[in-house]
Amino acid sequence: MTFRSYLALAFFLAIVPASARAADCVSSQADYDSKGRFSETLSIIADTCGPLKIIDQRRDDARLQVNIYATYVVFDPPTNTAERRYNEWVEKHTESMNFSDPIESLTSADVVHTFGGYLYRSPNLLSALVAGWICCDAHGSAWMDALNVNPETGRDVALSELVEIEPTANFCWEQFAQLAGPMEDQGKRFSQRYPREGFVDVMQRLGVWSVGEYGLGTYFGYLLGFVGAEFACIIKTEDLARLVRPGISVPP
Repeated sequence: MTFRSYLALAFFLAIVPASARAADCVSSQADYDSKGRFSETLSIIADTCGPLKIIDQRRDDARLQVNIYATYVVFDPPTNTAERRYNEWVEKHTESMNFSDPIESLTSADVVHTFGGYLYRSPNLLSALVAGWICCDAHGSAWMDALNVNPETGRDVALSELVEIEPTANFCWEQFAQLAGPMEDQGKRFSQRYPREGFVDVMQRLGVWSVGEYGLGTYFGYLLGFVGAEFACIIKTEDLARLVRPGISVPP
């Protein structure tokens, strides 16, 4: 994920007010710290998500090239299997982050490792998305991961349980085939490399998905390499209503 698109993701996930039955649990505010380094702040915005607590870990380092932080929520205390599973999953992602151990002398390269987490809960789904950014040598790299489980039992929920996979993959394919950039003829390049008839397999193999009050987001990473940036398919609720399986609410 590029720095600009990381900001865009944080802005996109700045959550609208929660509903009584299904709610985005947190909002994310993209910002800069007192030294001018990129940062973000989470706020809990729903009282229907459970006993949430914000965890904010930041490396205390005066060097401007060093920016290491993780900000996310945990259930404190967890009250069921799903909440315990979520806590273990989200905290595992921060185990490799260097908040206090020495960092070798810096030259011109930055040392950046950031981590942000987002959470949605409904009676049928606990959907969590985490995004990380690691920098730098030739360029930075980004990753995303998601956890989608039953909010009581912690059972994995497959995307195919919520939406019709073929129409959903086709919706995303059409989004990507119309992209104008950042590469020249990006949409055309995409459609040549990933034919429509085979994109269901790509979605099932590479797609990282999460749900929010906005609808459904599926993130594919760098399908055309770093220059082509990351591919994210955002399906808003009005479009998602045509793709969900019978009996599934919108958002799920």
